[in-house]
Amino acid sequence: MDIEFNWLIDSSVLFRLFLAVLLGGVIGMEREMHGRPAGFRTHIVVCLGAAMLIVTSEYYQDSIGPGMVFDPNRMAAGIITGIGFLGAGAIMREENMVRGLTTAGCIWFVAGLGIVIGKGLYPLALWGTLLVFIMLVFFRYVESWMSVEKYGDLLVRMDLESYESVKDRCAVIIRENGFLVQETCYRVDRVNQEVQLSYVLAYRKGKSQEDLLLSISRLEGIREVSG
Repeated sequence: MDIEFNWLIDSSVLFRLFLAVLLGGVIGMEREMHGRPAGFRTHIVVCLGAAMLIVTSEYYQDSIGPGMVFDPNRMAAGIITGIGFLGAGAIMREENMVRGLTTAGCIWFVAGLGIVIGKGLYPLALWGTLLVFIMLVFFRYVESWMSVEKYGDLLVRMDLESYESVKDRCAVIIRENGFLVQETCYRVDRVNQEVQLSYVLAYRKGKSQEDLLLSISRLEGIREVSG
C-alpha cells in the first residue's frame, strides 16, 4: 500500500505553532534569566506541545465520520492534568523555604497558553502573556516593598551547667533583635555535658541574623551558634 505524505501545512496552523514558540519563550526567558530550573527551552516545549495537541484534536474532529463522538476539550483537560508532574519537579524544599512555586505556576500557565493558541484565541493569548510577564518582572519590586514574614532556624549549643542562664539570656537577645520564637526543640547530651537548643524564628523579610548570631556567641558557656 502506497502512503503519501503531504509536507504542506495550513498557514493558520503554522502561525499558531510559531506564536506558541514566541509567547512560551517570553515567559521562559524571564525564568531562565533568574536561574530557575525550568527555563527558556522548557517553557517553549510545553507551550508548543500543548498547541500542537489542540490543533491535532481539532483536525481529528473534522475528519471523523458521522455517528462518531469526539470532544476536543478532553484533550485540553488531559494537558492541564498531565503537566502537573513537570510543575511538581520544579518545586524544591530547602529547610524552611520552598522554592520553585512561581516556576511551577509558569509551566502550568504556558500549557494553558498553548491550549489557547491552539484554539486560535490570539488576543487572549497575547493579553495573558503580557499580564504574566508584567507580574513576573515588575511585581518583583512590589514584593520588595511588602512587609513579608519569613522563617529561619537557629541552633545554639551550650554547656550543660550554664543552661538556665544562657537560655534566658538567649530569649532576651532574640527578642531585642526583632525575632519571634515560633518553636523550640531541646537535646541534652550527658556524655559531652552540653545542651542543644533549636529555634524556629519568625522575622521580617530583609532582616539579617548576623547581629543575633554574634550577640549570642559572646555569651559565656556557648559552644556553637549557627543559623
